[in-house]
Amino acid sequence: MNSNRKWAAACGLAFLFLVTDASGAVIGHLDIANCTGGGVTVSGSFIDFLPGNSVESPGTGCVQTGSGTNVSFGAGSTLGPGIQGAILDLVFNPANPPVPGFMTFTGLDFTLTSIGPGVTNAVCAAVLDPNLPSCSVGGNTPFILTPNSTGTSITLSAIGTVSDGSSPPSNFIGAFTTQIAGQTPLSINNTILAGGSVTSTNSGDFEITTTGVIPEPSTISMAVLGGLLVAFAARRKSRV
Repeated sequence: MNSNRKWAAACGLAFLFLVTDASGAVIGHLDIANCTGGGVTVSGSFIDFLPGNSVESPGTGCVQTGSGTNVSFGAGSTLGPGIQGAILDLVFNPANPPVPGFMTFTGLDFTLTSIGPGVTNAVCAAVLDPNLPSCSVGGNTPFILTPNSTGTSITLSAIGTVSDGSSPPSNFIGAFTTQIAGQTPLSINNTILAGGSVTSTNSGDFEITTTGVIPEPSTISMAVLGGLLVAFAARRKSRV
């Protein structure tokens, strides 16, 4: 009798604990841009986020969340638009990740685990035609160059984890993008392969999802109902 009641109560408490823990996980959408006066410098060996220290330090640049940012974590905490954070410069030697603390905002720590891949096409467009295919610098780097009607977009995919220090880490996936006006993919490709660099403003867009599965409301309701039925059955048995 007593053991049945205790078992039912323990199951109910355990389930509620799991639901509470899952609901506190980091989840949502993050979009960022450089802070005022900042941007990014890209070369074949480093990415220097500005403003900040020189990449040789290694440096730390400044980013700010955009209007589409809505990240929830912890016990009711949120990350919204207009919040400044820090981002680390990347040095390829030959591969930089993993990078703990790659992006940090108050209460949130992003670890970069991989970048790229690029595309296999090494033939970069020599004209600004959006109908032409993308290429990667040298055909073997994570930078993707895409022509448009006014210049070239440089894209760098990024994957990693994010933690609030209490709940299990969540996953983030997305990409950084910078626009180089007036230059073709071929000219940028040649500049970087020659050891040069390009500088412009930058932005990033990321989805953050949990590593586990948060139960649907219907699943929670069924589990709670099941616990109540177990407790009710144990109570009836004790009266027999």
